[in-house]
Amino acid sequence: MTGETVERPHGQGVLQPYSLAMAIAGKLRDRILAHRMPPGSEVSDGALAQEFGVSRTPVREALKMLCHEGLLTAHVRRGMTVTTLSRAQVREAEQLCELLKTQLRRESGSHAADVSRELTQQLLQLASSRLRLARGEPGDGSRLSEMNSGLKQP
Repeated sequence: MTGETVERPHGQGVLQPYSLAMAIAGKLRDRILAHRMPPGSEVSDGALAQEFGVSRTPVREALKMLCHEGLLTAHVRRGMTVTTLSRAQVREAEQLCELLKTQLRRESGSHAADVSRELTQQLLQLASSRLRLARGEPGDGSRLSEMNSGLKQP
C-alpha cells in the first residue's frame, strides 16, 4: 500500500463514520480499478486501518461496500480478496455491455426520458469498468465512484 490518507474537508472537523467509510471505499476502488490491488490479492482490514490512520470499523464498512459492488469477495474465516471473475462472469459482463449499448442506441433515436438514458449510461460505465478489471485493463475508479454514489441517490 502507498500510505495514502483520507482527507477530511477543511473546516468540517472529523468525518462521520459513514462518510469516512465512503472516502476509504473510494480510495480502495481507485486502487482496484487501476490494478494497484490486482484480482486475487488479499485485503487486510487491520493494515488498511493503520495505513489510513483510522479504526477498523470504517475500513470494514468500506470493504462491505466494495463487496456489494462486486469488487471484493468475502471468504469465510479467511478475510477478503479482490474479486477474480470467472470466464462465465466475463461473458455475462460482455453481454450486459452489448445489451446496454443497444438500449442506448434505441434511446438516442427516441424521446426517452433523460433520466432513463443517463441511468443506462451509468450502468454501462459500471459494467464496462468491471469488464476492464477482469481483462486486466486499467480503468478510472474516480468516475466509477461518482456514478456509484449517483446511482444510490433517490
